[in-house]
Amino acid sequence: GQLKEIGSAVQRQELVFIPAQLKRIDHVQHAYTCQACSQKNLSDKIIKAPVPKAPLAHSLGSASIIAHTIHQKFN
Repeated sequence: GQLKEIGSAVQRQELVFIPAQLKRIDHVQHAYTCQACSQKNLSDKIIKAPVPKAPLAHSLGSASIIAHTIHQKFN
């Protein structure tokens, strides 16, 4: 006949290693201008949103990748 499940129990557990991943995060700086000011020919002032500073200037390294690299060097 047809079987019907009446319960289940975990018999074994295992850990699976998932290699590290690198992801590129784009920090986008938005710029705004006042359209009403532009129509009135007043001085066009452009306002830009702040951008987070990089831990190392001119580097793609984030704080997490820098910390990981230092940890691996001295581990």
